[in-house]
Amino acid sequence: MLKNPLILNLLYVLAIGLNIVFLRYFSLHIDALNNNGVRFTVGGLVLFGLIWLKHRYDFRKLIEKPKLALIGVLMGVMMCGNMYFWLKGVALTNAVTASVSGVLAMPFGIAVAGIFFQDERQKLKNKTFWFGSLLTILGALGFVWYGKQIEVGEYFLLGSFFLLLSILIRNVQNLMVKFVNNQINVFTLSFLTSFTAGILSLLFSQQSGKLSELSQISTFLLVSLILVGIYAIGAGMVLTFHVIQQQGIITYQVLELLMPISTAFIAYLLLGETISPMQFVFAGIVIVGASMALNIVPFYKKSSFNKGSNKQ
Repeated sequence: MLKNPLILNLLYVLAIGLNIVFLRYFSLHIDALNNNGVRFTVGGLVLFGLIWLKHRYDFRKLIEKPKLALIGVLMGVMMCGNMYFWLKGVALTNAVTASVSGVLAMPFGIAVAGIFFQDERQKLKNKTFWFGSLLTILGALGFVWYGKQIEVGEYFLLGSFFLLLSILIRNVQNLMVKFVNNQINVFTLSFLTSFTAGILSLLFSQQSGKLSELSQISTFLLVSLILVGIYAIGAGMVLTFHVIQQQGIITYQVLELLMPISTAFIAYLLLGETISPMQFVFAGIVIVGASMALNIVPFYKKSSFNKGSNKQ
């Protein structure tokens, strides 16, 4: 896994932005349960093969510490609900609305992280973090507002409610990922979560009589879903868990604020969607704010100022 946080964070933002565009497309063509079932199951099997080759000792650890296995399975159950509500929500709204929901969820995620973890509380004491976060939130909301891409349709409120449920579940998941930090390999945790979510989604699809719909879609679409599933597990789960464990929940929340921009730019490149001049302005505000919140660009250097004052 990449050791440079800046490169890792940039890769994460771009990878998740592309993933959102992919998921938005497949949410319109394939039922949410079938969508999740195929993606998570295939992604989980690929991770199993990787773990068997490079991290086989983790399986012994799961036997010795069944609590870790139980946490992974529980996260899979939550992931099943999380992604079901997210896909239903994005299908009834749009990709950018799904990204904005993450922006509005940031205060809740930060508050929860600060309650449970001392290292997260330390970040909240930094004034630069708060100023940068405020800039990022305002910039992200302005970016979406001037994009005029949020269309309030007949089921927009229902879709927004589903996105809210997804956010609540996701924040609980983030806490669990942080709790097992350094106890289990991120690939093994992702495998347990993904495979459990996939099997549950397929079982629920069978119960609802929708599983047979998979035989009716084209081979090209099914193969594309499988490939996107492998990509999504790597970008949307392994990378996410790694960022949370290595840099913290609050850093993850700041990176989430960049999602509307990465999503819109990737949609511009792949789907030909337009970006207004004002969106470029707000994109710049988001980048500056996020850089300050992540301490890439300090707002001021208090120690240097104090040293200068002491010399006078």
